[in-house]
Amino acid sequence: MNSNDKISTSLSSKIAETSASEQIPVIILLADQHIAFNTANGKSQIESDQKNIIKFLENEKSNNKVKEIKPIKIVNAVAASVTPEVLASLAERPDVWKIELDEVVSIIGQSETSSAEIEASTTPQNTISANAWGIDKIGAPAVWQRGINGKGITVAVVDTGIDAKHPDLDDLDDNANTNDPKVVGWIDYINSQSSPYDDHGHGTHVSGTISGTGANGVQTGVAPGTQLIAAKVFDAYGSGYSSDVILAFEWAVNNKARIISYSGGSSSHSSAYTTTINNVVAAGVIPVIAAGNSGPGSSTISCPGDEINSFTVGATDSFDVIAYFSSRGPVTLDGQTYVKPDFSAPGVSVTSTVPGGGYEAWSGTSMATPHVSGTVALMLEKTPTLTPSAAKQKLESTAVDLGSVGKDNDYGSGRINASKAVGGDTILPVAKFSATPTSGKAPLTVAFTDKSTGTPTKWKWTFGDGTTSTAKNPKHKYLVEGNYTVSLKVTNDVGSNTKTVKNYIKVTPTNTRPGIYSKNK
Repeated sequence: MNSNDKISTSLSSKIAETSASEQIPVIILLADQHIAFNTANGKSQIESDQKNIIKFLENEKSNNKVKEIKPIKIVNAVAASVTPEVLASLAERPDVWKIELDEVVSIIGQSETSSAEIEASTTPQNTISANAWGIDKIGAPAVWQRGINGKGITVAVVDTGIDAKHPDLDDLDDNANTNDPKVVGWIDYINSQSSPYDDHGHGTHVSGTISGTGANGVQTGVAPGTQLIAAKVFDAYGSGYSSDVILAFEWAVNNKARIISYSGGSSSHSSAYTTTINNVVAAGVIPVIAAGNSGPGSSTISCPGDEINSFTVGATDSFDVIAYFSSRGPVTLDGQTYVKPDFSAPGVSVTSTVPGGGYEAWSGTSMATPHVSGTVALMLEKTPTLTPSAAKQKLESTAVDLGSVGKDNDYGSGRINASKAVGGDTILPVAKFSATPTSGKAPLTVAFTDKSTGTPTKWKWTFGDGTTSTAKNPKHKYLVEGNYTVSLKVTNDVGSNTKTVKNYIKVTPTNTRPGIYSKNK
């Protein structure tokens, strides 16, 4: 390959406007891009492969022509800032495949956010929190009722950082007497701080939608049982470099994340992301990526949301209408043209956590992305062996089809449905119940117990005296003597079933006298 062919178009343009003494941030991709980065042998092979080029860069660094050398294993590349002279030498090397500009990237959603703050509640922790609208829209509460909340699943949030002291993000059970932190991993590519922080707010907002527990008054998290690891790749202004994002993806895989949630991107494409996303997926990790906020024009999907293997997310409002700013497909990349986004999720005026313990309503595909990340966490708890390809297929096949019939370049396959995506209700529920006591003097308080099979998600009790309840295991007080017929209707995603027992509850008057008979009801 000619040395000039190794330099990307965007880098060539940058060189043309750079003086001989200036340094340009670049990503140097080595020739062998087929080494398994996440195995011991693969890591050793990559280190050996990069040894000579790092030595060359270190020598030039001593001459003040190079700085900030960063080895990358997930792509078998080395990032550095180099002068045009060093760049020309690198392009001549046979062990170099391609050299790309280390693009400045930014968070997606910053320009679309609303600063409408919602005051943090001082409600006691055992009070039921109000759900953010997106939580209800995608059906997450129905999944929680099955005992699934994302427990055991680790999600990597690659963003501006996280406020790990926010009451909704500080631990798993909101109990000050237990030591079970929610944030279990942290790395800072911007300021190298050892403890989690968020000097922008975006990362905390995203994290709350994935994992917030509602301890401070608003239930924001789709999967409140998840644990988080957070990588800070964006500064206080929401900007960073592609090399740090790629390193954060590598770090996430190496630190046992099952999902990477990334609400950032660039308008220009980098082939380094192709290898990154493909290797993330090959490792069994699911990359959930924001589509971008460059809509409503077509072909506006950001990188790496433009990668075919990314789980690319568009934004909808509370009426299931695509947000005007949500980036649209199609994408044409590496000779292929395909539909993007893959699906959509709530992304307009989404309430979530912000640093300091409060909540704010923000908008953007950044806000839609963590709804999908949280949903995938629920799916993985239900089916731990779920592969990335199976997860994408399940999300698409269960989405609420919006816009044009089938997958389209506005909504993708439609707005996600967490309840159906998690699945598990493959049979019709069968209603069954018991009660204690079933007879006694008025007023009689009866405790009803649901014993239905088939994992119901909704209950409707009819007590025979004109009153009903939707609780799973209600208590009901009968005030008047009589024989009461009780009915229970249970429902799941498959359908409903009803059980009725005639004259099940027998209530006698407080003072029964001969010749006085109870009235059947």
